[in-house]
Amino acid sequence: MSKIFFYTPANDIAKRCLMETGKVLVKEGDTATISCPICLKAKKISVARYREQNKRELRIKCSCGNIFCLCLEYRKHPRKPVKLLGKCINLSKHRERQDIIIKNISLGGIGFYPFRKHRTQKEDRLEVSFLLNDRNNTPIDADAIVRAAGTDYICCEFNASETFTASLGFYLLS
Repeated sequence: MSKIFFYTPANDIAKRCLMETGKVLVKEGDTATISCPICLKAKKISVARYREQNKRELRIKCSCGNIFCLCLEYRKHPRKPVKLLGKCINLSKHRERQDIIIKNISLGGIGFYPFRKHRTQKEDRLEVSFLLNDRNNTPIDADAIVRAAGTDYICCEFNASETFTASLGFYLLS
């Protein structure tokens, strides 16, 4: 296998940032398999030092001469971008109800936009419900914990005891 090495000369960084960035899932043990989009050469590398530096974007130069950018995805479960309507009830805030638009979903949680101003905070308990846009319009009703809450975007982690993982798993693979 040919060598793939990292390339970050200061004068080329600005030019290279304009390139399309691919995503690479970091597996257990902080390893990732990177492959050149031109020649398709692949190499398994350790990314532990990048995790320690909290670095997500890499610029890589392949032995074929191609230079490309990759974004390291450290999530346990990859997210799928979606546009789904749903509802949530904030169980920590006197059952405050909210209509939401789900932006992304994974086996571990969701990210969504609330329709109106909210009082949701980190660590609040939510009950979320929505329909998957699959053949069966599978209903998902889940308890979730808020992990991050901004003024217009909320990230939640599903309760570990949820039972919809099979139907959601099939949906995420489609």
